[in-house]
Amino acid sequence: MTTRSETVQLNKSQRDAVAARDGPTLVLAGAGSGKTRVIIERLLWLIQERGIDERNLLALTFTNKAAGEMKGRLAERLGVERSACWVGTFHAFGAYVLRRDLDKLGRESAFTIFDDTDQLALMKRLVKGLPASHDKVTPRQALQWMSALKQKLDEPDDSAPCETGAEESYRVLWQRYHAALLQASAVDFDDLLVLVARLLDERPEVRAKYQRRFRHVLVDEYQDTNHAQYHIAKRLSEAHGNLFVVGDEDQSIYSWRGADVKNILGFGEDFPGARVFRLEQNYRSTTAILSVANAVVAHNQQRLGKTLWTAQDSGDPVRLYHAEDDQDEARFVVEEIATSGISPQKFALLYRTNAQARVLEEAFLRKGIPYVVVGGIRFYSRKEVKDMLCYLRLLVNPDDDEAVRRVVNVPRRGFGGVTMAQLEERTASHNVSLVQALREAGHDQGFTARIQHAATAFVSLIDDLAFQAKTSTVTEVVETLVDKTGYRKFVRESDEKDFRSRLEIVDEFLAACEQFDTDRSGGLEEFLQELSLVADIDQWDAGLPAATLMTCHNAKGLEFDYVFLVGLEEGLLPHFSAYESDREIEEERRLCYVAMTRARKRLTLTAAQSRTVYGESKERALSRFVREIPHDLLKRNRKDESASGPRGKPRATAKAEQITRGMRVRHPTFGAGYVVYTSGSGKNLKAQIRFETGRNAKFLISHTPLDIIEEKKR
Repeated sequence: MTTRSETVQLNKSQRDAVAARDGPTLVLAGAGSGKTRVIIERLLWLIQERGIDERNLLALTFTNKAAGEMKGRLAERLGVERSACWVGTFHAFGAYVLRRDLDKLGRESAFTIFDDTDQLALMKRLVKGLPASHDKVTPRQALQWMSALKQKLDEPDDSAPCETGAEESYRVLWQRYHAALLQASAVDFDDLLVLVARLLDERPEVRAKYQRRFRHVLVDEYQDTNHAQYHIAKRLSEAHGNLFVVGDEDQSIYSWRGADVKNILGFGEDFPGARVFRLEQNYRSTTAILSVANAVVAHNQQRLGKTLWTAQDSGDPVRLYHAEDDQDEARFVVEEIATSGISPQKFALLYRTNAQARVLEEAFLRKGIPYVVVGGIRFYSRKEVKDMLCYLRLLVNPDDDEAVRRVVNVPRRGFGGVTMAQLEERTASHNVSLVQALREAGHDQGFTARIQHAATAFVSLIDDLAFQAKTSTVTEVVETLVDKTGYRKFVRESDEKDFRSRLEIVDEFLAACEQFDTDRSGGLEEFLQELSLVADIDQWDAGLPAATLMTCHNAKGLEFDYVFLVGLEEGLLPHFSAYESDREIEEERRLCYVAMTRARKRLTLTAAQSRTVYGESKERALSRFVREIPHDLLKRNRKDESASGPRGKPRATAKAEQITRGMRVRHPTFGAGYVVYTSGSGKNLKAQIRFETGRNAKFLISHTPLDIIEEKKR
C-alpha cells in the first residue's frame, strides 16, 4: 500500500492493518511493534485516502500522555497546528459528552469532577455517620466496592438479602454517596463512563447523534478496557460497525482496576466478521531481551498468540543477579549505574510494589546518584494546590459542598465545629447548598456578628471571583484569589519550618495556570476538567537527568535503554495475592513480560535470597518466572549457578496431596504458620494458613512454594 500521506516506513503487517476495509478490526500489536504509528497512519489513511472528514473520527486511549502524543503526531503529519479529529482518553470523552447531554438524564450539565481525594473526604464523612448498628467499614473499602460495581455498569440489588454485614453498610453508603454527589452537582471518575453508557442506552437520540458524528471509532490499548469502556465503544460503533481496536492481550495488567482481558480475547465473538492483524516485529528491544520475554509469556494459556522478533542484533545477554539480600541487591544495581559511564537518565528500576523503593533510594543517596520516584505525592494532590482548586471549583459550581468544607476556613475565618454543624443542618432542612446557607447566614441574627461578617465576606469573594472568571484568564483569577485571601501570609504563619517549599508550590501552580492560558483558548471550566483527569504518569518528565524508579504497572507504555527488574521472587513477582487462581498468576506473568519489554539495549534481572519483610529477614524463593526462562538465555552471577532456590540449594516444595489441615508449613514471604483448613483437590487445592505474625491468607497450593515443617501442629 502506498498513500499520499505516507512519509514513514511501514512493514507489510502494518500496511495491511492501516488499509483494512470498513468493519470491526483487531490489531494485535506486540510490545514495541509500532502500534501508535499504526493508529496515526490509520487516521491519516481515512482522511487522505478515503476522504473521511476529520470531525467524524474518534480515537480513544487511556492516558493524557498517550493522547497528547497522538494529537501532536497527527497534526504534524497533516501539516496543521491542531487536527479536528477527537483524540483523548475515555474519561475526557465522557466529560465531553456529559457537558453537552447530561441534562437528558435530568441532571445539571455544569458539574464538578471529584478526584480520589474528594471522594475519600466525602466517604470519610459518610462512614462516620453510619448507624451504630451497622458493621464498620473503611472509606477505601467502600469506594473500592462501589467502583467495582460501576465499572461493570452494575449497582446493588436492594431486593436481594445482604450476604454480609459489611455489604449492608456498603449499600447504605452507596445511596448516601450518590445523593451527596447529586446534591453537589458532582460526578466521580467512574460516573464519567457510567453516565455516558446510560445516555447511549436510554436516550436513542443521543446515541444516534454521536453515531452520526463519529463514523469511525479507534481504541488504543484495547486490552485495558473495562466493561463500561467496552460498552461505550460498542454502542458508538454499532450503527456503522467501524470499530478499529489496537491492543495486546499479553500486556493486560490492570484487572485490579476493572480491565477485562476477555474484551480482547473475545473480540471475534463480540464482533462477527472481524479481521485480525498481528504486529510481531519489534522495533525497540534486542533479540536477547525478546527471547527471554517470549519464553516467560509463552507459559500463559489465555492468549491469542504471537511471537515478537526483531531485525536488530542479538545485543547484550540478559543477566540475572541473585543477591544475598535486598541490601546487596540495591548495592549491585546502584554500583552498576555508577560504574557504567552512562547518564543515570538512561536507567529505569522497575519493581512490583512501592515498598521496594525505600532500600533502593537509600543506596542512591549513599552513592550520590540522582533519581526520581514515579508515583509519589502528585503535585495536584498537594494541600496548597487542592486549596486553590477547591476555590476555583466553587466559581464554576457553587453547589460543590465538599469544596466549601475544605476552604471555608482557609485561611482561618472563625467557622468552628458548632457553626459548621448549624450550617450543615440548614443545608439538610432547607435542601440548599453550603454556599447558599452561608449567604443566608450573613443576615441571620441567630449567628454572631463575627460569623455573619465572615459568611458575607466568603460569599462575596466567591461571587466576585466568579464574575472575574467570565472575562479574565485563569492566571489572573488565581492571582486575585491568592491576593484577596492572603494565602501567602496564611502559608507563612501556618508552617514556619516548610513555608518556603510550600510557597514554591503556590508559584508552581501559577506557572501551570500561565502555561494553560498560553496553550489553550478555553476558560476556567476547561482548566479544571483537564487537571481533574491528570494521572501520575502524565507528570513524569523523561528528560530529567536522573534514574527512574517506578512500579512495573507505571512503566506500561514507556521504554528505557537500560532496565533493572528487581525483586524477582515468589511473593513479590508473582505477588502472593495472586496465588489463589491461575487467572491471577497469568496476569502477574503478563506484568513480568511488560516490565521486561521496556528495555531497549540491556535487561538485568535481580532477586534476593533473603529480604526484610515486616521487620524480619526472610528467605526468598526465586520467582517461577525466572525458572521458566531457558538456562542458556540468561547470564548468571557466580553466586547463582543454580536457580533451584535460596542460596543455590535445592528445596523441596510441598505438593498439593501432601497438604493437610493442622500441618505446619513455611512460606518464603510470611514465614511459619499452620494450615487452618483446605478446600478443593488436586491442582485446585486451596489452603487457609494462619502465620505466626498473625496474618491469615488463602493460597492455591499448586502455585505456592511451601515447605513442610511438621505433619501436625503441636
